[in-house]
Amino acid sequence: MQAAARTIVRTRDAKMTDSSSGRPSPAGDLFCSPDTTADLLAGEQPTAELDRFLDHLDDIDREQRRAERYPSAFDGRYQMEQIEFAAPLVFELGNIRSLLANWAFVQSAMDINDPVYLMLDYTRVMMGFLLFHRSPATIEIIGLGGGSLAKYCYEYLPAASIRAVEIDPEVIAVGEQFCMPPECERFEIICGDGAEFVRRDARSCDIMLVDGFDTGGQSAQLCSSEFYRDCRSRLKAGGIFVANLCDLPWKHGANLTRLRECFEKVVVVPSEQGMNRIVFAFKDYPGHVDHGAIRQAARTLDQTHTMSFASLAEEIIGCLETSDDASFGRIDDDHDLRDYSPTGPVRANAPTGKDPGDTTGECLVLASPPARSATSIHRLR
Repeated sequence: MQAAARTIVRTRDAKMTDSSSGRPSPAGDLFCSPDTTADLLAGEQPTAELDRFLDHLDDIDREQRRAERYPSAFDGRYQMEQIEFAAPLVFELGNIRSLLANWAFVQSAMDINDPVYLMLDYTRVMMGFLLFHRSPATIEIIGLGGGSLAKYCYEYLPAASIRAVEIDPEVIAVGEQFCMPPECERFEIICGDGAEFVRRDARSCDIMLVDGFDTGGQSAQLCSSEFYRDCRSRLKAGGIFVANLCDLPWKHGANLTRLRECFEKVVVVPSEQGMNRIVFAFKDYPGHVDHGAIRQAARTLDQTHTMSFASLAEEIIGCLETSDDASFGRIDDDHDLRDYSPTGPVRANAPTGKDPGDTTGECLVLASPPARSATSIHRLR
Protein backbone atom coordinates (compact mmCIF):
# COMPACT_ATOMS: atom_id res chain seq x y z
CA MET A 1 0.00 0.00 0.00
CA GLN A 2 1.39 3.40 -0.90
CA ALA A 3 2.20 5.80 1.93
CA ALA A 4 -0.69 8.12 1.14
CA ALA A 5 -3.30 5.42 0.56
CA ARG A 6 -6.10 4.11 2.72
CA THR A 7 -7.88 0.95 1.77
CA ILE A 8 -11.64 0.89 1.95
CA VAL A 9 -13.82 -2.11 1.20
CA ARG A 10 -17.51 -1.39 1.26
CA THR A 11 -20.80 -3.07 0.48
CA ARG A 12 -21.87 -0.37 -1.99
CA ASP A 13 -19.70 1.59 -4.41
CA ALA A 14 -18.62 5.16 -3.81
CA LYS A 15 -15.94 7.20 -5.54
CA MET A 16 -13.72 10.16 -4.96
CA THR A 17 -11.83 11.95 -7.69
CA ASP A 18 -8.32 13.21 -7.03
CA SER A 19 -8.23 16.19 -9.39
CA SER A 20 -4.45 16.47 -9.09
CA SER A 21 -3.98 13.10 -10.81
CA GLY A 22 -7.31 12.51 -12.52
CA ARG A 23 -7.39 9.01 -11.03
CA PRO A 24 -9.95 7.56 -8.64
CA SER A 25 -8.66 7.49 -5.10
CA PRO A 26 -8.61 4.16 -3.23
CA ALA A 27 -10.03 6.11 -0.30
CA GLY A 28 -13.62 6.10 -1.50
CA ASP A 29 -15.48 9.31 -0.67
CA LEU A 30 -12.83 10.89 1.55
CA PHE A 31 -11.95 14.55 1.56
CA CYS A 32 -8.40 14.95 2.78
CA SER A 33 -4.91 15.97 1.83
CA PRO A 34 -1.95 13.59 1.30
CA ASP A 35 0.01 14.85 4.29
CA THR A 36 -2.61 13.41 6.65
CA THR A 37 -2.61 9.90 5.18
CA ALA A 38 0.81 8.49 6.02
CA ASP A 39 0.87 4.91 7.23
CA LEU A 40 1.11 4.24 10.91
CA LEU A 41 4.66 3.90 12.13
CA ALA A 42 6.01 0.37 12.05
CA GLY A 43 6.40 -1.18 15.47
CA GLU A 44 4.12 1.30 17.25
CA GLN A 45 2.63 0.14 20.52
CA PRO A 46 -1.05 -0.87 20.16
CA THR A 47 -2.32 2.04 22.27
CA ALA A 48 -0.32 4.64 20.36
CA GLU A 49 -1.34 3.06 17.06
CA LEU A 50 -4.99 3.12 18.05
CA ASP A 51 -4.78 6.75 19.15
CA ARG A 52 -3.29 7.71 15.79
CA PHE A 53 -6.00 5.75 14.02
CA LEU A 54 -8.83 7.41 15.97
CA ASP A 55 -7.29 10.85 15.54
CA HIS A 56 -7.05 10.13 11.82
CA LEU A 57 -10.77 9.35 11.58
CA ASP A 58 -11.50 12.42 13.66
CA ASP A 59 -9.61 14.52 11.11
CA ILE A 60 -11.60 12.98 8.26
CA ASP A 61 -14.90 13.63 10.02
CA ARG A 62 -13.93 17.22 10.80
CA GLU A 63 -12.83 17.90 7.22
CA GLN A 64 -16.00 16.41 5.79
CA ARG A 65 -18.18 18.55 8.01
CA ARG A 66 -16.16 21.63 7.17
CA ALA A 67 -16.40 20.86 3.46
CA GLU A 68 -20.17 20.49 3.72
CA ARG A 69 -20.59 23.77 5.59
CA TYR A 70 -17.88 25.88 3.92
CA PRO A 71 -17.28 24.46 0.41
CA SER A 72 -15.60 27.65 -0.81
CA ALA A 73 -12.83 27.32 1.78
CA PHE A 74 -11.08 24.49 -0.10
CA ASP A 75 -8.56 24.91 -2.88
CA GLY A 76 -10.06 22.36 -5.27
CA ARG A 77 -7.17 19.89 -5.19
CA TYR A 78 -9.61 17.25 -3.99
CA GLN A 79 -13.24 17.15 -5.00
CA MET A 80 -15.58 14.94 -3.06
CA GLU A 81 -18.65 13.51 -4.69
CA GLN A 82 -21.64 14.26 -2.47
CA ILE A 83 -23.05 10.78 -1.96
CA GLU A 84 -24.54 8.98 0.97
CA PHE A 85 -22.10 7.17 3.24
CA ALA A 86 -22.61 3.47 2.54
CA ALA A 87 -22.53 1.65 5.85
CA PRO A 88 -21.21 -0.75 6.88
CA LEU A 89 -17.80 0.32 5.67
CA VAL A 90 -14.56 -1.59 6.30
CA PHE A 91 -11.72 0.88 6.68
CA GLU A 92 -8.08 -0.17 6.89
CA LEU A 93 -5.10 1.91 7.94
CA GLY A 94 -1.75 0.45 8.90
CA ASN A 95 -2.35 -2.64 11.04
CA ILE A 96 -5.88 -1.64 12.02
CA ARG A 97 -9.02 -2.73 10.22
CA SER A 98 -12.26 -1.17 11.40
CA LEU A 99 -15.98 -1.31 10.80
CA LEU A 100 -17.56 2.13 10.52
CA ALA A 101 -21.19 3.24 10.69
CA ASN A 102 -19.99 6.68 9.57
CA TRP A 103 -16.82 8.72 10.02
CA ALA A 104 -17.80 9.57 13.59
CA PHE A 105 -18.85 6.07 14.70
CA VAL A 106 -16.32 3.25 15.05
CA GLN A 107 -18.19 -0.01 15.48
CA SER A 108 -15.18 -2.33 15.65
CA ALA A 109 -11.41 -2.15 15.42
CA MET A 110 -9.14 -5.14 14.81
CA ASP A 111 -5.38 -5.60 14.87
CA ILE A 112 -4.73 -7.40 11.58
CA ASN A 113 -1.75 -9.20 13.12
CA ASP A 114 -3.73 -10.30 16.19
CA PRO A 115 -7.44 -10.48 15.26
CA VAL A 116 -8.60 -11.71 18.68
CA TYR A 117 -6.93 -8.93 20.67
CA LEU A 118 -9.47 -6.46 22.09
CA MET A 119 -8.21 -3.13 20.76
CA LEU A 120 -10.91 -0.84 22.14
CA ASP A 121 -10.80 -0.30 25.88
CA TYR A 122 -14.54 -0.61 26.40
CA THR A 123 -14.55 -4.18 25.02
CA ARG A 124 -11.95 -5.15 27.62
CA VAL A 125 -14.07 -3.59 30.36
CA MET A 126 -17.09 -5.60 29.17
CA MET A 127 -15.12 -8.81 29.73
CA GLY A 128 -15.07 -7.91 33.42
CA PHE A 129 -18.01 -10.26 33.93
CA LEU A 130 -15.40 -13.03 34.19
CA LEU A 131 -14.31 -11.63 37.55
CA PHE A 132 -17.72 -12.69 38.91
CA HIS A 133 -18.64 -15.61 36.66
CA ARG A 134 -15.50 -17.37 35.41
CA SER A 135 -17.14 -20.34 33.68
CA PRO A 136 -20.32 -19.28 31.87
CA ALA A 137 -21.97 -22.07 29.90
CA THR A 138 -23.89 -19.76 27.56
CA ILE A 139 -23.10 -16.23 26.40
CA GLU A 140 -25.44 -14.14 24.26
CA ILE A 141 -24.23 -11.09 22.37
CA ILE A 142 -26.71 -8.52 21.04
CA GLY A 143 -24.96 -6.55 18.31
CA LEU A 144 -22.22 -8.47 16.51
CA GLY A 145 -20.42 -5.70 14.61
CA GLY A 146 -16.92 -6.83 13.70
CA GLY A 147 -17.17 -9.61 16.27
CA SER A 148 -14.59 -8.38 18.80
CA LEU A 149 -16.39 -9.82 21.83
CA ALA A 150 -17.56 -12.94 19.99
CA LYS A 151 -14.03 -13.79 18.82
CA TYR A 152 -12.53 -13.24 22.25
CA CYS A 153 -15.13 -15.36 24.02
CA TYR A 154 -14.82 -18.08 21.39
CA GLU A 155 -11.03 -18.18 21.77
CA TYR A 156 -10.66 -17.89 25.54
CA LEU A 157 -13.84 -19.57 26.80
CA PRO A 158 -13.82 -22.90 24.94
CA ALA A 159 -16.47 -24.44 27.20
CA ALA A 160 -19.00 -21.69 26.48
CA SER A 161 -21.67 -21.68 23.80
CA ILE A 162 -22.03 -18.29 22.11
CA ARG A 163 -25.08 -16.85 20.38
CA ALA A 164 -24.63 -13.56 18.55
CA VAL A 165 -27.60 -11.56 17.22
CA GLU A 166 -27.07 -8.95 14.50
CA ILE A 167 -29.86 -7.04 12.78
CA ASP A 168 -27.89 -6.00 9.68
CA PRO A 169 -27.16 -8.79 7.16
CA GLU A 170 -24.49 -6.62 5.53
CA VAL A 171 -22.58 -6.50 8.81
CA ILE A 172 -22.73 -10.29 9.01
CA ALA A 173 -21.54 -10.48 5.39
CA VAL A 174 -18.23 -8.73 6.18
CA GLY A 175 -17.47 -11.17 9.01
CA GLU A 176 -14.72 -12.94 7.07
CA GLN A 177 -12.78 -9.69 6.82
CA PHE A 178 -12.73 -9.62 10.63
CA CYS A 179 -11.63 -13.26 10.99
CA MET A 180 -14.98 -14.34 12.42
CA PRO A 181 -14.93 -17.99 13.51
CA PRO A 182 -17.15 -20.27 11.43
CA GLU A 183 -20.53 -21.15 12.83
CA CYS A 184 -20.51 -24.46 14.65
CA GLU A 185 -22.13 -26.25 17.57
CA ARG A 186 -20.86 -23.66 20.05
CA PHE A 187 -21.04 -20.51 17.91
CA GLU A 188 -24.26 -19.32 16.29
CA ILE A 189 -24.95 -16.08 14.41
CA ILE A 190 -28.60 -15.04 14.22
CA CYS A 191 -29.71 -12.34 11.79
CA GLY A 192 -32.56 -10.51 13.45
CA ASP A 193 -33.72 -7.79 15.78
CA GLY A 194 -32.02 -8.16 19.17
CA ALA A 195 -34.97 -6.98 21.26
CA GLU A 196 -37.34 -9.27 19.37
CA PHE A 197 -34.94 -12.20 19.81
CA VAL A 198 -34.68 -11.69 23.57
CA ARG A 199 -38.46 -11.44 23.85
CA ARG A 200 -39.35 -14.50 21.77
CA ASP A 201 -36.47 -17.00 21.99
CA ALA A 202 -37.14 -19.63 24.65
CA ARG A 203 -33.53 -20.29 25.65
CA SER A 204 -31.65 -18.78 28.60
CA CYS A 205 -28.07 -17.67 29.19
CA ASP A 206 -25.54 -16.97 31.92
CA ILE A 207 -24.14 -13.77 30.42
CA MET A 208 -25.76 -11.23 28.12
CA LEU A 209 -23.52 -8.70 26.36
CA VAL A 210 -25.43 -5.84 24.71
CA ASP A 211 -23.53 -3.67 22.24
CA GLY A 212 -26.18 -2.69 19.72
CA PHE A 213 -25.94 0.47 17.64
CA ASP A 214 -26.93 1.75 14.23
CA THR A 215 -25.98 4.77 12.15
CA GLY A 216 -28.03 6.94 14.50
CA GLY A 217 -26.21 5.75 17.62
CA GLN A 218 -27.70 3.90 20.58
CA SER A 219 -30.68 1.78 19.58
CA ALA A 220 -33.70 2.94 21.60
CA GLN A 221 -35.28 -0.51 21.64
CA LEU A 222 -32.15 -1.93 23.32
CA CYS A 223 -32.36 0.44 26.27
CA SER A 224 -36.08 0.36 27.05
CA SER A 225 -37.63 -0.87 30.29
CA GLU A 226 -39.29 -3.73 28.40
CA PHE A 227 -35.97 -4.86 26.96
CA TYR A 228 -34.22 -4.76 30.33
CA ARG A 229 -37.03 -6.78 31.93
CA ASP A 230 -36.87 -9.35 29.12
CA CYS A 231 -33.10 -9.63 29.56
CA ARG A 232 -33.41 -10.18 33.30
CA SER A 233 -36.01 -12.91 32.75
CA ARG A 234 -33.72 -14.57 30.22
CA LEU A 235 -30.73 -14.75 32.56
CA LYS A 236 -30.13 -17.86 34.64
CA ALA A 237 -29.67 -17.61 38.40
CA GLY A 238 -26.51 -15.64 39.08
CA GLY A 239 -26.54 -14.23 35.55
CA ILE A 240 -24.98 -10.92 34.56
CA PHE A 241 -26.20 -8.36 32.04
CA VAL A 242 -23.43 -6.20 30.53
CA ALA A 243 -24.18 -3.26 28.24
CA ASN A 244 -22.16 -0.64 26.42
CA LEU A 245 -23.75 2.77 26.84
CA CYS A 246 -22.26 5.15 24.32
CA ASP A 247 -24.25 8.32 23.95
CA LEU A 248 -24.21 11.94 25.01
CA PRO A 249 -23.71 11.68 28.79
CA TRP A 250 -26.85 13.50 29.86
CA LYS A 251 -28.85 10.69 28.23
CA HIS A 252 -27.40 8.02 30.54
CA GLY A 253 -29.51 8.92 33.56
CA ALA A 254 -32.79 7.62 32.14
CA ASN A 255 -31.15 4.36 31.04
CA LEU A 256 -29.64 3.83 34.48
CA THR A 257 -32.96 4.52 36.19
CA ARG A 258 -34.61 1.85 34.05
CA LEU A 259 -31.81 -0.61 34.80
CA ARG A 260 -32.04 -0.01 38.56
CA GLU A 261 -35.75 -0.83 38.39
CA CYS A 262 -34.99 -4.24 36.83
CA PHE A 263 -31.79 -5.53 38.46
CA GLU A 264 -30.59 -6.19 41.99
CA LYS A 265 -27.37 -4.25 41.52
CA VAL A 266 -26.07 -1.93 38.82
CA VAL A 267 -22.47 -0.73 38.53
CA VAL A 268 -21.24 1.62 35.80
CA VAL A 269 -17.58 1.77 34.79
CA PRO A 270 -16.26 4.33 32.27
CA SER A 271 -13.81 3.21 29.63
CA GLU A 272 -10.63 5.23 29.28
CA GLN A 273 -11.38 6.11 25.66
CA GLY A 274 -14.33 8.19 24.55
CA MET A 275 -17.82 8.36 25.98
CA ASN A 276 -18.45 4.67 26.61
CA ARG A 277 -19.89 3.60 29.95
CA ILE A 278 -20.07 -0.11 30.70
CA VAL A 279 -22.99 -1.31 32.82
CA PHE A 280 -22.78 -4.47 34.92
CA ALA A 281 -26.26 -5.45 36.10
CA PHE A 282 -26.59 -8.46 38.41
CA LYS A 283 -29.71 -10.59 38.52
CA ASP A 284 -28.87 -11.94 41.98
CA TYR A 285 -26.56 -9.88 44.16
CA PRO A 286 -25.46 -11.22 47.57
CA GLY A 287 -25.18 -7.76 49.13
CA HIS A 288 -21.45 -8.10 49.70
CA VAL A 289 -18.65 -9.17 47.38
CA ASP A 290 -15.30 -10.42 48.66
CA HIS A 291 -12.75 -8.07 47.11
CA GLY A 292 -10.02 -10.61 47.79
CA ALA A 293 -11.92 -13.17 45.72
CA ILE A 294 -12.17 -10.70 42.83
CA ARG A 295 -8.43 -10.05 42.95
CA GLN A 296 -7.71 -13.77 43.09
CA ALA A 297 -9.99 -14.34 40.09
CA ALA A 298 -8.07 -11.64 38.23
CA ARG A 299 -4.73 -13.29 39.00
CA THR A 300 -6.05 -16.61 37.75
CA LEU A 301 -7.47 -15.07 34.56
CA ASP A 302 -4.23 -13.20 33.87
CA GLN A 303 -2.44 -16.54 33.55
CA THR A 304 -4.41 -17.49 30.45
CA HIS A 305 -5.69 -14.22 28.94
CA THR A 306 -3.85 -11.55 26.98
CA MET A 307 -5.70 -8.62 28.57
CA SER A 308 -5.03 -7.43 32.12
CA PHE A 309 -7.75 -8.45 34.53
CA ALA A 310 -5.75 -7.23 37.54
CA SER A 311 -6.11 -3.58 36.57
CA LEU A 312 -9.75 -4.07 35.57
CA ALA A 313 -10.46 -5.69 38.93
CA GLU A 314 -9.22 -2.59 40.74
CA GLU A 315 -11.49 -0.38 38.64
CA ILE A 316 -14.53 -2.48 39.45
CA ILE A 317 -13.63 -2.81 43.12
CA GLY A 318 -13.44 0.96 43.22
CA CYS A 319 -17.04 1.02 42.05
CA LEU A 320 -18.16 -1.52 44.62
CA GLU A 321 -16.41 0.27 47.49
CA THR A 322 -18.19 3.54 46.81
CA SER A 323 -21.56 2.18 45.72
CA ASP A 324 -23.25 3.34 48.93
CA ASP A 325 -22.06 6.92 48.48
CA ALA A 326 -25.00 9.15 47.56
CA SER A 327 -22.72 11.72 45.96
CA PHE A 328 -22.46 10.87 42.30
CA GLY A 329 -20.03 12.75 40.12
CA ARG A 330 -20.57 14.47 36.82
CA ILE A 331 -19.72 12.49 33.72
CA ASP A 332 -17.15 14.25 31.58
CA ASP A 333 -17.32 17.33 33.81
CA ASP A 334 -15.69 20.39 32.22
CA HIS A 335 -15.07 18.54 28.96
CA ASP A 336 -16.50 19.61 25.64
CA LEU A 337 -19.12 17.27 24.23
CA ARG A 338 -20.06 17.27 20.58
CA ASP A 339 -23.51 16.84 19.19
CA TYR A 340 -23.00 14.96 15.95
CA SER A 341 -25.79 16.65 14.04
CA PRO A 342 -25.07 18.43 10.73
CA THR A 343 -25.40 21.79 12.49
CA GLY A 344 -22.01 21.31 14.10
CA PRO A 345 -20.69 20.95 17.64
CA VAL A 346 -22.73 21.77 20.69
CA ARG A 347 -20.82 22.43 23.89
CA ALA A 348 -22.35 21.28 27.13
CA ASN A 349 -21.47 20.22 30.64
CA ALA A 350 -24.46 18.20 31.74
CA PRO A 351 -24.66 16.25 35.00
CA THR A 352 -25.90 12.70 35.00
CA GLY A 353 -26.10 9.80 37.40
CA LYS A 354 -28.17 9.37 40.52
CA ASP A 355 -29.81 12.26 42.33
CA PRO A 356 -28.75 12.43 46.00
CA GLY A 357 -32.39 12.08 47.07
CA ASP A 358 -33.14 9.12 44.83
CA THR A 359 -33.20 5.89 46.82
CA THR A 360 -34.36 3.63 43.99
CA GLY A 361 -31.94 0.75 43.57
CA GLU A 362 -28.18 1.13 43.58
CA CYS A 363 -26.12 2.62 40.80
CA LEU A 364 -22.64 4.07 40.57
CA VAL A 365 -21.25 6.33 37.88
CA LEU A 366 -17.55 7.07 38.19
CA ALA A 367 -16.69 10.70 37.47
CA SER A 368 -13.62 10.06 35.37
CA PRO A 369 -12.82 12.23 32.32
CA PRO A 370 -11.68 10.54 29.11
CA ALA A 371 -7.97 9.96 28.64
CA ARG A 372 -8.03 11.83 25.33
CA SER A 373 -9.48 15.24 24.62
CA ALA A 374 -13.01 15.60 23.31
CA THR A 375 -13.34 13.97 19.92
CA SER A 376 -15.99 13.16 17.37
CA ILE A 377 -15.18 9.46 17.55
CA HIS A 378 -17.63 7.23 19.38
CA ARG A 379 -16.13 3.90 20.36
CA LEU A 380 -19.02 1.57 19.81
CA ARG A 381 -17.72 -1.97 19.50
